Amino acid sequence: MKKPSRLYLTALTCASAASLLAQTAPPGTPEANGLTPKTGTFYVNTADTVSNDNTESIGVGIASNGNVIIGWEDDKSDTAPDINDFEAVWTLYNSSGSPLLPDTEMHSVALNASVTTKFFSYFRADNSPVPGITSWGAKIKADLFGDGIGMGATSYGLGDEVPEFAGIQADAGDSNADFPTVQLLTNDGLPAGIVSGLNDSEAQPAGSVRIADWDYLSNGNIVIAGESRQNDDLSTIYGGAAPGKHAMFRIVDSKNVEIKGTTLASEVAEPNEMWHGVGVTKNGFALRFPQGGLTTIRLFKNDGSPASTNIDLAALTGKPAAGGGGRGDSSGFHGNGNDAYIYASVGVDESGVKQPWITVLTTNGTVRFSRAVADDIALSNPGGADAAITTDGRVLAVFDDIPSNSAGGRVVMGRLFDKTGQPLGGTFLVSETELPEAVTADSQKPRVAWRGELAAVAWESQNNPDTINEVAARFFTTFKPGSIESAGLTRIVADTPVIVPEAAALGNWEPYASVVGASDFLIEANTFALGTTDMQRYVVMLQPVIGGKGKLVDAFYADNGTPFSGPINASRQNGNPGRVAGDKRPGAVNYMSGGETSVHLHPEFQSDNRWDLGFDRLSDGRYGTVQSFAIDLSSNSPSPLSKAVDSANGRLTSGAAPGNQITRFGGDIVALDNGNFVSVVEDRSNVLNPNGNAAAATIFAPNGSIVKDTFLVANGDLWANVAAFKGGFAVRVAGVIYFYDNSGVLKGQINQSTTGESYSTDRGDGTRIAGHINSPFVFLAGKVAGANLVKVSAFDSRDQSFVAKAIVSEPAFSGDFDRVALDVDALNRLTVSWVSQPAGYEKQQVAARVLAFDSGTKSFTPLTPSFLAFLNAAPTGNIHTFQMSVAMTTKQILIAAKGEINLENKPELGADSPTELNFYTVISHPDPQNDPTPAVNGGGQASLTITRNGANAVITWTADGYGLETATKIDGPWSAVATTGKTYSATATTGNSFFRLKK
Repeated sequence: MKKPSRLYLTALTCASAASLLAQTAPPGTPEANGLTPKTGTFYVNTADTVSNDNTESIGVGIASNGNVIIGWEDDKSDTAPDINDFEAVWTLYNSSGSPLLPDTEMHSVALNASVTTKFFSYFRADNSPVPGITSWGAKIKADLFGDGIGMGATSYGLGDEVPEFAGIQADAGDSNADFPTVQLLTNDGLPAGIVSGLNDSEAQPAGSVRIADWDYLSNGNIVIAGESRQNDDLSTIYGGAAPGKHAMFRIVDSKNVEIKGTTLASEVAEPNEMWHGVGVTKNGFALRFPQGGLTTIRLFKNDGSPASTNIDLAALTGKPAAGGGGRGDSSGFHGNGNDAYIYASVGVDESGVKQPWITVLTTNGTVRFSRAVADDIALSNPGGADAAITTDGRVLAVFDDIPSNSAGGRVVMGRLFDKTGQPLGGTFLVSETELPEAVTADSQKPRVAWRGELAAVAWESQNNPDTINEVAARFFTTFKPGSIESAGLTRIVADTPVIVPEAAALGNWEPYASVVGASDFLIEANTFALGTTDMQRYVVMLQPVIGGKGKLVDAFYADNGTPFSGPINASRQNGNPGRVAGDKRPGAVNYMSGGETSVHLHPEFQSDNRWDLGFDRLSDGRYGTVQSFAIDLSSNSPSPLSKAVDSANGRLTSGAAPGNQITRFGGDIVALDNGNFVSVVEDRSNVLNPNGNAAAATIFAPNGSIVKDTFLVANGDLWANVAAFKGGFAVRVAGVIYFYDNSGVLKGQINQSTTGESYSTDRGDGTRIAGHINSPFVFLAGKVAGANLVKVSAFDSRDQSFVAKAIVSEPAFSGDFDRVALDVDALNRLTVSWVSQPAGYEKQQVAARVLAFDSGTKSFTPLTPSFLAFLNAAPTGNIHTFQMSVAMTTKQILIAAKGEINLENKPELGADSPTELNFYTVISHPDPQNDPTPAVNGGGQASLTITRNGANAVITWTADGYGLETATKIDGPWSAVATTGKTYSATATTGNSFFRLKK
């Protein structure tokens, strides 16, 4: 294969000895200067890979999903086989720094040889990968306007492997002439086509055309800039006075259809060069090149028509250092996809001092700022520089230099700036291992990308002892999860304990939440039995969705209909958590509670012979127990509709439990769209599975009668992972989701692995499913393996198919993630919550994000950024929130959790609650809408509309069968209002008046 020649530039040392001696403060750490590390320094082309020890031409980009593409050139040594000549290759990492691509065999047609590597280059039309031997000088980009990443390079042998480019490859004097190409990719590194910076006729004149740079335009097209060495073209085609090299560009669509033919970058047909230098904004692009020795920028519209003349950057800024950088080998030029461009280079300032320098231009060609990067420390001989700019204008600049305390080698440094150019901290060392006093060889020529608060820096390093010269990288974040207010939400109910026990909670006590009708959130929690501090019972908080004071009731009532507040478990007092499920249909009032109990031992539950049918529950056996209730909305008080029963084995007439763990929650309870309830427990009785544990489901009517007696879902363990959907319910066991209709008939199943994501396949503590009775979709959310990411996937219950997936947590969200929970409203909006420990927090904090799923486009859209759910969120003071549960309506969201909080909701004062307190908050929905779920008994949606008419407020509603009630306080007492029809006019008076509909 052809080995193209290279041009290396030698930088001049301009810093004086005096300035070097003046350096007194060494560069700091990233975390002390505004940048939180997400990874340590890692090396890409290590000794255990195909590594030729000759790294150069590094590039880095961040996809819209947070994946990071790194590209480079790694020329083969004289003794290595030709197939190892990695002239332009790339690989992919997730936002946590874990590699995503497997070792893959790649075959060369031209060499009749193969190599196995995770470093990719181009792909043929059949999607087979081509070894990195066909092109050189990697140029890496990510689409700033959507999905997509790619590598551009100067191709000289691509046509030998991809026949479609054979004609362009051969020019009038060379069968292997250089020409610019770009391999387009999906966010996950799959091939999306190859585009070229030349068409066939443009490639025919003798001479090469090297890729200078490229990028995605906001309209979906691609601009490719080339440095043409078809010198005669400058005079014969473009009208120049003499032949010479010249920068030009071409615009194509993603299918390589030409949108604009090759066009000069400069407004004058005079020789120039270009290496790097394409940036994009929301309505155009800009090119950076040296013209007549002067750093020049020219602006263009998306169609390729010029939007400016040549701009002399040094003259425009009045800063000589802004004009450094030569043709661009060691400088960087980028757009922010919005309204600005950043240029980073090393130049000589007015004092004759060599400085890394950054300049930001707006899209109308005005200077936002132009300044030195590292004016807080003295420099000796700065080398390569680059910078990234966010959509809001913040800048991260990087460069290399030899600090005064260096052991002899260069190190990579950086600094953050706000959109006005003010520093957001001091100069810092990018690597935590390649420190000045430790490096004896160079780490240099950094490249940087910054997107969605995730930053990635890659550089050439000679400081890994395994090999001579490698690609090094490190990822950072500037993301900080905010409050609900920062996400545009309001707090309806402040952090509220379900109950404050007299002593520290026993371990494993945690809340589970649901909602009944459109009236009340339900939060079931463990607490101490009355008169004890060592025995447990279950309670349920009935919290009006609109706010106000909730009502605490016992989760189980005795056979005579009175609350039972005594000890309820004969063999385990520290768990497991109870479960609760409400009928979600508007107008519904029924709910079912559940928990592990030993109520067969208590006289209060022995009014009949249901415990004496023949199955022996032992003297200390515990089992999943359920009981259904109806709420009187006027008093917000429940009354039992059934007696407490053994969910799985309550009808058995023989047998004996093998141990006191008979059945467990374990599973969960959900209400179906017909008003029935399904209870799924983890069965350890060996009744359904003689050899181990099993998921056992039972369908109950609200009055406790059996709709379908206990049946086996699957062998194995489960934790929660039961979801109702329109027409049925789903149960997830060991990574498989089983879909049933309302009568308990299996419709089909699907393995969660069909998502392509590495969700946990354990019993499900941290990976959950959820659904809504108004939708056929079931959603799964969890932390994925190998990354600090929470993801969500959607499945269609109608054909048991995988539909879509998305990242929930921003890729830049740092901090260890743990358990995940979620709920869904009637319009397929999801609240996903997870345990996080953001950078700088000493304890775990509950985070959440709200997304919408579009069933038409099969896609997810975030409705909020990630936020910390509770008022009690603080970096210090032992504030700790975890093990959450979520419930939501189409207008409100409840998040319950346990932890240590400040009982006055003043987290700055530190935690003062008992340990593992169960508590909750209610917040507004980011997109409140009426619930379209068919109401109980076919009634309409119960919702009020209030309009102003002069001094009156006119209240109207459309649902039948409701009366209007009023109160002076949101938690009552309420009294009926006499109305005619479905309207009422309230006269404005002093004080407050609240109104509600009651059926």
